[in-house]
Amino acid sequence: MKSDELRQHYDGLACEGGFEARCHMELPEWSLVGAHVVNVGCRRGKGTYKLSEQVGEGGFVVGVDWNEAFVEAARAGVPRALERSGFTRCNMAFRVGFPEDLVAAGIEEGWADFVYLNSSLPLFASPARALRECYRVLAPGGVLLAEVPVTEPNGEGRAGDTDSAADANRADVIKAARALPNAVQAAPTVEELLGWLAEAGFSEPIVRIERPLSPDEGSTPDRPAATVPGDEATYRLLSIEASK
Repeated sequence: MKSDELRQHYDGLACEGGFEARCHMELPEWSLVGAHVVNVGCRRGKGTYKLSEQVGEGGFVVGVDWNEAFVEAARAGVPRALERSGFTRCNMAFRVGFPEDLVAAGIEEGWADFVYLNSSLPLFASPARALRECYRVLAPGGVLLAEVPVTEPNGEGRAGDTDSAADANRADVIKAARALPNAVQAAPTVEELLGWLAEAGFSEPIVRIERPLSPDEGSTPDRPAATVPGDEATYRLLSIEASK
């Protein structure tokens, strides 16, 4: 996809502080101290601030987002974040860029020890291409950390649809979910996710955490997220690690 096509897609995502459904950060229990980390889809920087505390003054985190206003807001919050952490040097930066084109954000090949993706992956213009970019910027042995919603398209116990009818219904749900945007209902199947990761070059992922996920489980605590009606699929949230 060309940059103008990417811009058109991301300008059409009607999301503010987080995505309407699922914006969550589940970090590993082991240490990130000293690591180089890229936070893809960093929004206004909250997750990047959290990662900066994890890597310490000897590490560095780059937050990347396609929304220039969000990136500026994230930059404006850096002094306060550093005050909270007590660090004497800045260990983070924010850059404008698309998940599918981290080159344009100045992320060099092999720079990162870790790439972090929250559960917005299903809403990207091209999840497969975004994962290839994540692979590119990782050093050999580097790790992708991601929370990814996945779906069982026919739900539990549903019967009676032909495969073609079920596939058509699922495609309609995904299209409507991406327009909301609802990252849960836009979720890939496990098989699709594994295919994207394998195509990018990653090892088979390790699932650290897995739990049921509701389509209306959103980033706003005071109200449920908007959902696509008539959807009988079931959803799970996977917290995964995949190595280069």
